[in-house]
Amino acid sequence: MHSKTTSLKTKLLKAAVPLALACAFTAAPAMAKTTTVPAAAPQITAEQQHIAQRIGAIQQELAGIRTKTLQAHPELVKELKAYETAFNNKVKSMGYHPEKLIKRAQEIQLEARKEGLSNAKRTELVKEFAGIRTELAKQQRTILSDPAISKQDKQVQQDVITAMKKQDPKASKLLAELDGLVKQFKKS
Repeated sequence: MHSKTTSLKTKLLKAAVPLALACAFTAAPAMAKTTTVPAAAPQITAEQQHIAQRIGAIQQELAGIRTKTLQAHPELVKELKAYETAFNNKVKSMGYHPEKLIKRAQEIQLEARKEGLSNAKRTELVKEFAGIRTELAKQQRTILSDPAISKQDKQVQQDVITAMKKQDPKASKLLAELDGLVKQFKKS
């Protein structure tokens, strides 16, 4: 992972990736006079799109709180850097290259927004994106299966979230709302 990527950011982005894909495909122009949709294309309801947009807004607000928190707590920055180093060393030792997968996922999202995208191409992009998500999740599970990395991951997350809640009282409410919205999105 990039050195800027932290476990909290990764956790928050885990929810955003499928939602960003959903939004990208929803935002893509509808095919004129098309009554059938390929089986692999996601069916996004207006409610899901609204939830996805709210999740994005919450994530932006939490990112701002996190930035202020880290500026106010240099000891957390050191803890995060130590965790990132351990995580990145594990990534390298496993021979993973997540940055390439993340870059391709971003390219897919941009491509999905293009006008005139055929249903066949859209289906192909959905399948490729799903494969990337699956691979990244598998790599992350493998890395976090290391007890030392897992323990450090949980500690860093707990420390950052605790500090964010002290930094801004809205953080607790936002985190709870985010958790609820992600569950709601998955159910719908």
